[in-house]
Amino acid sequence: MNFIQECVIKKETDIAVVGGGIIGLLTACLLAEQGREVTIFDQSDLARESSWAGGGILTPLYPWRYPDPVNQLAFRSQLIYPHLVQELYKHTGIDSQYSEGGMFINKIDIDEVGYQWLDKHHIDYMDGGEVTAKNLSLRNADFLYLPKIAQVRNPRFAQALEKRIQQLGVKVESQCQVNRLVYENSIFYLDTNKGKVSAEQLVISAGAWSANLLNDLGISLPVKPVRGQMLLFKAEPNYLSSIILSEGHYIIPRQDGRVLVGSTMEDVGFNKETTIEAKEMLESFVAKTLPELQRYPIEKHWAGLRPSSPEGIPFIMKHPNFNNLFINTGHFRNGVVMAPASAELLVDLMLGNKPIINDLPFRSIIN
Repeated sequence: MNFIQECVIKKETDIAVVGGGIIGLLTACLLAEQGREVTIFDQSDLARESSWAGGGILTPLYPWRYPDPVNQLAFRSQLIYPHLVQELYKHTGIDSQYSEGGMFINKIDIDEVGYQWLDKHHIDYMDGGEVTAKNLSLRNADFLYLPKIAQVRNPRFAQALEKRIQQLGVKVESQCQVNRLVYENSIFYLDTNKGKVSAEQLVISAGAWSANLLNDLGISLPVKPVRGQMLLFKAEPNYLSSIILSEGHYIIPRQDGRVLVGSTMEDVGFNKETTIEAKEMLESFVAKTLPELQRYPIEKHWAGLRPSSPEGIPFIMKHPNFNNLFINTGHFRNGVVMAPASAELLVDLMLGNKPIINDLPFRSIIN
């Protein structure tokens, strides 16, 4: 019996989504709502890679430094998020802790282009000296304050999505490593550590691991891992209400008082180990930016792998050589903020709907 015969005998699915991060979960959710049969495959537990490791800020950091396509996805996602988290809470009872606490940005990080971009896109801002920041030793006058910047607690958001897709009948194969992809007679075959599967349509949303999977199909995708390390301080509830962004690093408050500090940018391949050097660097950033945070203990130190891509523009497309292969990856540092619009765009392409966002910038020619 050959490989393909084994696949058909073992299992089959309408749509296989390889990669169960937030983008894969949202894609599966939208497809299931349209009555499609979907199975998610993830090498770990769902959303335990970059989706879990990130900060959940719902704007690109310094958005004026990004190409327009990145901000188009971000703007669309910002419109979607309030209703999306409400719907998830209604169906699952899990609070994603979406909040608009605003953000302080160090003025030294904002040049004339930055101010022009903020004005062009009608982004509200004010001098930080006009804002009273409770319990902060931050020198507000050195910062610009953007009052409408939001965040979501990404692990809780992922948990809500996981519960929702199960309600919709999406099949989940976690701890399931896809070892090989085969394409024959317009069908995809997945060789996994849990058996062999055939799928009529395939979605690759495996973040930093996407390029490795596509190599099996002779496709070269310029996506690679970039490590980011984070610290978590255990402060008090209501200690901090706004995000702080300064010199490329950030401080993010959570509703229970925990405070995230990040992050590094390290080209070290698939190495997710934490380092003393990164911990000391982030502690030094805290000492310089918000020194009173140092009185609280560090609860956790972790690392995640972002899927980097040229200029941070993700690949969201139907592959030109495979009518049933779809790609949704390469979101780099902005996976959470771009996720709702990215999933919406890909599902529109899969269902033959006219996309709300022009998909041309995300159909970069790949080999």
